[in-house]
Amino acid sequence: MSISPPPVSARAASPAHGWRHRLPRLSVLAALLLSGTHPGGEAAAALMQSSPLDTPRSPGTLHEEILRLLDRSEAFPREADWAPLGPDALTELSGLANDPKASETQRARAVTAMAVVAHPEASVRLQALLRPSATPPSVRSAAALALARRTGLESVPSLAPLLEDRSEAVRAAAAQMLGRVGGAEARKVLEERLALEEKLEVREAIQRGLSYIEP
Repeated sequence: MSISPPPVSARAASPAHGWRHRLPRLSVLAALLLSGTHPGGEAAAALMQSSPLDTPRSPGTLHEEILRLLDRSEAFPREADWAPLGPDALTELSGLANDPKASETQRARAVTAMAVVAHPEASVRLQALLRPSATPPSVRSAAALALARRTGLESVPSLAPLLEDRSEAVRAAAAQMLGRVGGAEARKVLEERLALEEKLEVREAIQRGLSYIEP
């Protein structure tokens, strides 16, 4: 399925901005995360009124609430659901993302949720998940998606090297996210990689990415 929504604004995206379009299917597992639509971010004041962040919450309760949210079928996490959990949610999500005993689907969903968690270190944690390691490609692809959503143009230096990753799924994810971020630098690296990429699926992802960027 290929849908061509407009690229992210030139200014860096933040969790408060939200994406209002359907996201591409990056892999079989990522499809579980990315199919469907989701609403944009609600006003912070409304979130605070619905569930104040200063409400006492035990670690066990937080963990259970996170698992409940991750089990939902929505394509992308909603800020309205995650904001009440506060910054402590990042520690739980990072633990799940790096847990080799958890399923790939749950790990990828945890990574995707890191895009909307209200914690200043979320971007750094996502960048760490992009590095080549024993982390499954589906989880690294989810990290590329989440970082692009969270930081917009600021994600380009982190995503560009992934176009040469050993995993086709990661290369394809990076290509599509660079296209959605947009900008002259993203176009440049995609055009350069298109001339070198040999795998048809990745070439198609690069071409889709380029189609999202306005000339």
